[in-house]
Amino acid sequence: MRPFDGSTPIGFIGAGAVGGSLSLALHAAGYPVVSVASRTRASSQTFASRIPGCVPYKSLQKLVDSARFVFVTTSDDAIGPVCQSLRWREGQGVAHCSGAASLEPLQSAVDQGAAAAAFHPLQAFSSVEEGARNISGATFGIEAGPALRGYLERMAQDIGGSPIFLRPEDKALYHVSGVLMGNLLAALASVAASLWPKFDHTRDEGIRALIPMMGAAARNLDANGVPQGVAGPYPRGDIGTIRKHLEALRSSAPEYLPLYCELALAGLPFAVEKGALSEELSREIGDIVKSYRESGES
Repeated sequence: MRPFDGSTPIGFIGAGAVGGSLSLALHAAGYPVVSVASRTRASSQTFASRIPGCVPYKSLQKLVDSARFVFVTTSDDAIGPVCQSLRWREGQGVAHCSGAASLEPLQSAVDQGAAAAAFHPLQAFSSVEEGARNISGATFGIEAGPALRGYLERMAQDIGGSPIFLRPEDKALYHVSGVLMGNLLAALASVAASLWPKFDHTRDEGIRALIPMMGAAARNLDANGVPQGVAGPYPRGDIGTIRKHLEALRSSAPEYLPLYCELALAGLPFAVEKGALSEELSREIGDIVKSYRESGES
């Protein structure tokens, strides 16, 4: 099989935030993004307008025929059906960008002689422009055989990413870690900001106040790692403060008390590992938190 390299024509099926962000990063790195097809003509045209020479196709099959390497950046559930609906050719490459799926959704392309891979940017994508800026520095989870392994490793590096290689059995836990840090971190920040109206400030004020804390927490972890980057009243063993938190939530925001308790309990072992909290004090704090958790569940 002729090797894939930086001159291999690339097409995209799917013109959403992930596909759009990745295509812009690839174009900026000199990779030829030649074509796109999507569910709507408008989204394909918007995608193509950002990249000189990129052709928007109505037909998915014409897209596949136009490119030697194809990214399928649809929703996870659509990858398999889309792949099965198309004719692939010997020596072609196809990759999806799902973090949780292995290569089974691309099996129909493999059966026709194509090489398949998964290429997942471990990053949150809310818009194309923001996503393209955030790709640099992201980790890329790659699952690929010999035909595509080196190509995708170089691709990740060329767009400023850090490639890691995953086995099929790794994918679900790998993706859980990303969802915890991306989707669920955003949900946690939203919960934290939703406490602000309870003391006469807006949720928007809360988000503006909390975002710098998120950045500082990230920088601390980046600089010091786990567990040294873990901070707050739990590693300090501030039982009085912890009781105030629990009482305030029970009286003013009981709907968030179980979440707070579960996160506190999950974090205690890191405080002990850090050496900031003794095993005995950790057990005492854990018992206090569990008593409030149980009262909130009853």
